[in-house]
Amino acid sequence: MSPRSYIVLGSVILLISLSWFGWWAFGRSPADQIRDRQQAFLLALEERDWDDVKAMLTDDYADDYGHDRDSAVQDAQQALGSFLSLTIKPEIVQLQAVPGLAMVKMKIRVEGKGLGISDMVVAQVNSIEEPWFFHWHKKGPWPWDWRIVQIHNDGLHVPQL
Repeated sequence: MSPRSYIVLGSVILLISLSWFGWWAFGRSPADQIRDRQQAFLLALEERDWDDVKAMLTDDYADDYGHDRDSAVQDAQQALGSFLSLTIKPEIVQLQAVPGLAMVKMKIRVEGKGLGISDMVVAQVNSIEEPWFFHWHKKGPWPWDWRIVQIHNDGLHVPQL
């Protein structure tokens, strides 16, 4: 192939890549974006990537258990930190999304092995029949700008210390 052919081929590949990225960033529905963000959040929990978990919560995160963003991550670290392996198995029950706002209602089961309280965490989470509610707000123009503003489950009882 001639050098001109490489330039043309490179230009075509670049144009296709930019078109795909444009569609991925701006052409997908809010529901598709939220589905991806919800999966990324659960993966961050499984991997115990606390920086990613914290980054996916809004600065003004608040829940019914008295958590703000920092205390929610801190309590998650305590509950999930002793796991050697952790798998979160979600089942989306309902997903509602409009530009800028979304709610995911899902059932969650966990599997894992670890030390300390890990068996108790698995037992408590898996005994909850009620679905979890994740409330999302989009804080910018990009699909990864969705942030969780609240997580709630009527069946979860967090001991007050």
